Amino acid sequence: PTGKDETQKSSMLKLLHISFRLIESWEFPSQTLSGTVLNSLTVGNPNQITEKLADLKMGISVLIKGCLDGQPNMDDNDSLPLPFEDFYLTMGENNLRESFRLLA
Repeated sequence: PTGKDETQKSSMLKLLHISFRLIESWEFPSQTLSGTVLNSLTVGNPNQITEKLADLKMGISVLIKGCLDGQPNMDDNDSLPLPFEDFYLTMGENNLRESFRLLA
């Protein structure tokens, strides 16, 4: 990277890729755990952690794609595809942007 913006973009991409890989490393143990631990200590849906990890992985993928396309900020990009549209429509656009902004 030659300039400040390129350095920040490179750092952001590196952090996003590390985060993505970390979440991938949690997926198998999470699936195994939710398949074997179905006792009174389990609250709610045992697949909830796996589902949340999948949502987080999808959000990070969207951020990586946006950064690679030259749109690292959610504020600058109104055209990012929204996964799980029904869920996000009920959340409202501002809450969605804030959720993804927290990831960035």
